[in-house]
Amino acid sequence: MKKIVWLNKSNGQLCVTIPKNSGINDGDVVSVEKEKVRNIVYSYVTGDLFHYGHLKLLEEANKLGDFHVCGVLTNEAIKSYKEEPVAGLQERKAIISSLRCVDMVMVQHKKDPTDNLKEIHKQFKGAKITLVHALDWKDVPGRKYVEKTGGKVVQPEFYDKLSTKNIIKKILKVHRSKEGK
Repeated sequence: MKKIVWLNKSNGQLCVTIPKNSGINDGDVVSVEKEKVRNIVYSYVTGDLFHYGHLKLLEEANKLGDFHVCGVLTNEAIKSYKEEPVAGLQERKAIISSLRCVDMVMVQHKKDPTDNLKEIHKQFKGAKITLVHALDWKDVPGRKYVEKTGGKVVQPEFYDKLSTKNIIKKILKVHRSKEGK
């Protein structure tokens, strides 16, 4: 079972939430062994107007390793290559953090995730990193660093039906047809 550690703001303690019926009971001793994580999966998303295409990519990424970290791009990072997101960073992080297929969320300050990948490499010494990005980008930022460290890049099929671009087109089409009536 993979769980992320969170900070209890009321008392400053680090905590882990264990699901009911997990077989772990009150008073049991559990071991947290970061060294046993052998394959880190890193994906990154804008996460704006979250949809099934995002979920499908993150679920696929989660299947590829022991621990799935998802970078959520800042508004500034997003604006460096496309239009500003509708949802703010905190809103987008909250959505991604709530997914069962994501073990940890990191803020990603640039389109290129190399800074986050270096941080993960330091934190999980000896683990291989699998970088995941959909096939919609041929030149995947972070590829050179991951491959230099012995990791790999995996690009699952892009779920075009529900891309953000196609959702916006559909909304505009419906809106325009209703305005014409």
